[in-house]
Parts: sequence; structure tokens; C-alpha cells
Amino acid sequence: MSVLCRGVLSSKGLINSLVRLSQCRRPVGNGVQTFAVGRLGRRCVSQFLARGTHSSPPDFNMEPEAKRAKISEGDQSSVVSSASVQDVVSSSTTAAPASMTAAESTAVATSSTEVSADSTATDSAAVASADSGNAAAAGTAAEAAAVAVADGDKGAKIYRRKVAIMMSYCGAHYMGMQRNEGFKTIERELFNALLKSNCSDPNDAIDVQRMQFQRASRTDKGVSAVRQVVSVKIRLFDDALERINKYLPEDIKAFSIIRTTNAFSSHKQATGRAYEYVMPSFALAPSLSKSVSAYRIDDETIQRANRLLALYVGRHNFFNFTSGRKADDVSCFRQIRSFEVKGEPVMDGKWEFITLRVVGQSFMLHQIRKMIGMVLAVMKGCCVEESISSVMVPNPVAVPKVPGLGLLLDEIYFEGYNREYGRDGKHQPLDWSAHKEEIEDFKRKHIVSAIMEEEKRTNQMMIWLHSLRLYEYGKPHDTRVHGYRMPEDGAVSSTAGTCAATSSTTATATSSTAAEATSGSGEQQATPSTSTEAVPSTTDDASAATALTQQAEAASSTTPVEAASSSTV
Repeated sequence: MSVLCRGVLSSKGLINSLVRLSQCRRPVGNGVQTFAVGRLGRRCVSQFLARGTHSSPPDFNMEPEAKRAKISEGDQSSVVSSASVQDVVSSSTTAAPASMTAAESTAVATSSTEVSADSTATDSAAVASADSGNAAAAGTAAEAAAVAVADGDKGAKIYRRKVAIMMSYCGAHYMGMQRNEGFKTIERELFNALLKSNCSDPNDAIDVQRMQFQRASRTDKGVSAVRQVVSVKIRLFDDALERINKYLPEDIKAFSIIRTTNAFSSHKQATGRAYEYVMPSFALAPSLSKSVSAYRIDDETIQRANRLLALYVGRHNFFNFTSGRKADDVSCFRQIRSFEVKGEPVMDGKWEFITLRVVGQSFMLHQIRKMIGMVLAVMKGCCVEESISSVMVPNPVAVPKVPGLGLLLDEIYFEGYNREYGRDGKHQPLDWSAHKEEIEDFKRKHIVSAIMEEEKRTNQMMIWLHSLRLYEYGKPHDTRVHGYRMPEDGAVSSTAGTCAATSSTTATATSSTAAEATSGSGEQQATPSTSTEAVPSTTDDASAATALTQQAEAASSTTPVEAASSSTV
């Protein structure tokens, strides 16, 4: 294309070649698609008509800034209306080549008349509709073209720029961050908003590489993000932020759009990521007998949890904390900067919640959830403290994985990029401080509250805690099926004796509590606990704990496959 355009600027006779290019056809399904002259081609024709046959063409190998300056110089010297270009194209397509049939000539002439200098949105919509081959893509393209006209962008010269979109979202109702055909994802909603706001073309949604799209961190199903960053090349309108938010759902919001360098990649240039995990405080209780919503955590328990979480700090082999990687894969080594209990416990009704925060360079699939799962197993007495270090080896060992409900991406760090470009006078640093209050408000209303309500409704953590007894910690992975222990004569392994004993205590205590509650005495029994801060349990908690304990006992006596299907690990 560049060779052809270079010839157009130097010889009038090759204008017809450019016109013929617009008439090139290729089979699409059962029909024929006609290419439209792009903006570059129309600009070349305009410059030629304005400056004559002896005008020197711009060097296509020169830098983009110099090239645009040379083109602008030609545009200022003489201006040619879009009608002149249209006349050239129309006159060249009046007489179709003799080799064409009458029907083909009519199709070419019709497609050529649709080419104009201000038809970018409509042309892109037509191409996307033909390439996609389905009614959904055609409807989206037509809708985008209508929006572009309604917004008054027709004919506007808005160049694409590389930007960083800083956004937040609640992933409770989405199948993850990454686009997946047929499923509701965060990227799907973002691409639709970019298309409807005329910041991107319909073809961009089909091939995201056209936009140079990159996400800083991929979140799984149900995982939310407080400070997510994506890099993308879009049409940067003055009101681009308002346009995009207009078409985003309520649980997704863009807070800032910052112009970046052309080579910026939110994934490659992120130097750190911080995740948080929100869970009921009874998950850190010393035993399963205290795993009820009325439990209140004390300072001693928090200090012990921090000591266990600190064992992950540093560079370690996390092969057993992910899936789909080989034992000798060097990418299993990850750097953890900090891991601790964040802040004070938070009350939501009668439930107490606590937050864990981990900061690292990068994380693998399921890594954070398994790191937390191993700590909770130690806190419950299902294994010893040394088990955490023993599983950070290349030998396969099964590690429990907590539910994904409470996990959220809290922040992305770009320390290297901000240090190099944030103060060069041309670019802004990627900083969230200007929107701190707005982001915290969105986090509280749309993310944390949704996690707490779902946990209270489904009791996912309580159910998962009773599955900890199904693991044999420290044993090779090949002695299990689906990560669970191989039962021997239906007996519980001695390595999980402490965990099994506390589970039996839970069954006895909760059964007696439920019996007295149903007898009409109206008295609430206190939860068995050595802590003076324990709060009496309610009848609903006792009944729920009894049912969960019975499920766990039934699972321990079934086959490994049955246990895997009945557990929510």
C-alpha cells in the first residue's frame, strides 16, 4: 500500500491504480466484498490534486512526527474539498472494465459511490459486518455507526493515541476479566463501550491487536479489581472518559484515561501487584469448633496468622500453588514482598470479616488462594507450621485452595515507568491519588459489600473449612485422586488427627446446641471457646454447622471421586 501511495504522489497516471484497488473483490461466504479506499489513500489523492504532478512526496520511512508535519504543510498550502476526491473516484468508476459482467460493474459502481472522506465509521461498520459473518457483529457495527453520527464525530480528524485506562469493577457477575466468546466478561463490556463511544472501530473488537490492547493483570471468575489498568490505542476525544462510562454497566467504572508512550504495555511494565482477600474472621480461629459467625478474633490469633503469612515473603518455588506447569519450570519461582492481615476487623451485621493483603511482583493461577488455604490448614491444626515450607518444593503435593469469592485485585504498581516518564514533562505518572476517595467509595459499595453479602448467603468459607480434613499434607500428589487423600478402610489418616478431632467436637457441640434450641427453651448456648471474647451463637448458626459437619463426615467415608464432586474446594 505504501509503494502504491508513493507512486500516486509522483505520477498522475497511477491514480487509476488506486481506484482499481478500491474495486478489488474477494469472495466472502456466497457473496462478493468490495474494498473501500482508506483514509491514507484519500489523503494521497487530495495532496496530489492540490500540489500537482511535480510535488515531492513525503518519505514513508521518516519519523511519524516529521511525516505529519510535512503533510500538514501541504494541507495548509492548498486545500482540496472532499468533493474533488469523490469526483475523481466516481469518474474512474463510471466505465467498468470490459472483462466485468453487468452485475459486477453495478456492484463496483455502487460500492465506490459509498467512499467519502468522512465515512470512516460507516466503512468500518460495513467491513466488520462482512468479516464477522454473523448477525450479532453486523448489529453491533450498525449500532456503532449510528452512535458515531449521533455524537457528531462524522468527519472529525481524531487520531489514535496510546493511553492507560484506570478502572474498577466488581467481578461477582462476570466470568473473569479476559474476553471469552459466549460469556459475560469485563473485557467484553469494555470493548462494547469503546465501540459505542466511537473510540474504536468494529474491527477492533474482532482483532484486539489492532488496538494494541493489554491488561495489567488477569482476574478469574468472580474476582473483582479495585485498581485495574489496561493499555489500549483509541481515538482520544476530549470527553473520552465520559463517553466510555456512559456505556459501561454500573459495576464497572473508568476513573482516568492517561496518555502514555507508544511502547507502553500495562502488563510488561507493571512492577508489582497487590491483592486482598476478604473472609469471615472465624476462618482464622484455632479450631473448627469455633468456625461460626459469632466468633470474634483476638490479637493473639492475628499475630500468629501474620507469622505464618510471613513465611511466604521472599523468592520461593510455588510449583505446588498453581496448575498447568512443570516441576522444573523456572517461572514457578515468584517474589513476594509482603503478606499480612490488613487493618482491623470489620462488622457486617452479626458477622465479623477480616482482610489479608499480599504484594508481589506477579502471581500465577490459583497461587494466592492456595497460599491462604495452606495457612488456614495450619491455623485449624490440620498440619504443622513446617508444612508450609515443605510444600514450596518441586515435588508434587496437594494444597487446599480457598474459595475465590473474597479475592480482589487492589492495586497495580508502575514504579519504573513513573520514574522514567512520569516527570519528563510530556507524560503523566500512573497515579491513583487524585481519585482516592472515589475509588474507596466504589470499593465499599460495589465490591466489599457484594463479597460480604454473598458469603453470608452461601456460607462458602464454612463449607470449605470442613473439607480440610480430606487432605494428607506433605504426602506425594500421586497418592491422591483429585487432590484428596485415598481413604484406607474408611478411617481418617493420623496426619489429620487433630483436624478430625476438632471436627468431631464441632459435631457434638453443635448437635446439643441445636437440640436445646428446638426444645423451646429459648436460651442460646455459648459457643465452646477458650477466648473470653466469644459471642453466643444463634440457632441458625448451630443448625448450619451441624449440617455442614454431617456433610464433611459423609464425604470422608465416600470414594475419592464422590468426595471431589460434593466439595466446593
